[in-house]
Amino acid sequence: MTTIKINRQNSIQLPYAIEILYRTGVKDIELEFCGQGNEAVSFSQITETVYKILDYESKFGIWLRNIPFCVMNENSIDHILPPTKDFIGEKTDLCRSCRYFDTCSGFPRGYFKNYGDEELSPIKDIPSEIMIEIESRCNFNCSFCFNKISFAQKGRNFRSIDTNYAKKIIKHLVKIGIPSVRFTGGEPLLRSDLIDLICYAKDLGLYVTLNTNASLITTVMAKKFKGIVDNVLISIESYDDEKEKKITGFPYALKKKEEAVNLLKQEGITTVRVGTVITKELIDNLDKMGNFIFNLPSDEWEFYRPINHTKKKSFLTSKLIEILAEKIIYWREKEDKKVSIANAIPFCAIKDLNKMNSICRGGFPEEGHNRLVIDSRNFVKPYYFIDKNIGSPLNILKAWHHPFIEKMKNLNFLPKECQNCNFRFKCCGGSRYAAKLASNDWKAPDPLADYKNL
Repeated sequence: MTTIKINRQNSIQLPYAIEILYRTGVKDIELEFCGQGNEAVSFSQITETVYKILDYESKFGIWLRNIPFCVMNENSIDHILPPTKDFIGEKTDLCRSCRYFDTCSGFPRGYFKNYGDEELSPIKDIPSEIMIEIESRCNFNCSFCFNKISFAQKGRNFRSIDTNYAKKIIKHLVKIGIPSVRFTGGEPLLRSDLIDLICYAKDLGLYVTLNTNASLITTVMAKKFKGIVDNVLISIESYDDEKEKKITGFPYALKKKEEAVNLLKQEGITTVRVGTVITKELIDNLDKMGNFIFNLPSDEWEFYRPINHTKKKSFLTSKLIEILAEKIIYWREKEDKKVSIANAIPFCAIKDLNKMNSICRGGFPEEGHNRLVIDSRNFVKPYYFIDKNIGSPLNILKAWHHPFIEKMKNLNFLPKECQNCNFRFKCCGGSRYAAKLASNDWKAPDPLADYKNL
């Protein structure tokens, strides 16, 4: 690990120092913010530089010490390490409301006196998003659907959340400060009141995401989404219509999805994403799939590790994951679009953990670390495929502090082999659900982990 000590005097030289180190082939760089009082660097003046440096994360590890969590955006806080032993930080009473109060270094001593406290912005200890499985029914029959692990184990023929109760849930989310809601299913567009619910959420100021198979998106429907839906996720599993039909059980599924992406972008939907489950056939045909996806006007493409229903061993190997990682990096650079693995795969599944870190969102966004799910039975769950009822949809904060969720958030389920890994905050040891399924132990290693790579 190469350490660069940063203070007010030398901070302007930071980009040049990083470029020199990059050319020398370093593997890990630690940026240590030092100095007290007016010798400390002003974080507001250096964060944009730090973000540019973090763009190198596919090349080498970049770690931050002695920097408070709240001055970095949520996509960067996983780079923050515990403060050095000689660092003396200061916090205010306002800091006590922050989710990371116990682990944050605080600001350098004398910082508030010299720079004020305008940068202090406690991170609320609430979920970043609530996903509502608003509709149990679906007009597709995908074999890998994780509904079959939870509410649809015995079929989908039961009454979903009714309109009035759904609105109570949405109002409750706003009251406790949840910024974002996602409508998913089943297939949400099978509900006749979906637009009413989306309008209700948008009128209350929520960021609205919709997960859909797109089969029911028409020109009229796309126009209704304009101004009320911020983000749409559409599943596309193949570049060939016959193969898509075989996967989904729905005729002309791929054609409908192509049309939907075009219609949504024509209506000015800010973000239209494409999601694809990783399969052996997909990896064998990555170039064909990529050419198809990037001929669409979508904004992002994300991949999902398949979620097993049984203890059956995954087809994924280190070699296959490496092939996918290399292709993701290639497409990012070629198309200048966001491409990533969206769910938990342990970074040590391949030798180059920095590469995995750069293309994976890790385990942090799922399994109860940062978001919760409300399913069609009015269960609150840690995640889509963790069929564990942890509370009431009208008391999300109580569910958020459920003992199981607290253990997830605090990484108490982290395998012992992961506990000293710098990537643990983002990787979270891979999927805890996959570990539990394989070994009947939430603290077991993810089956795809290879600790020789640590």
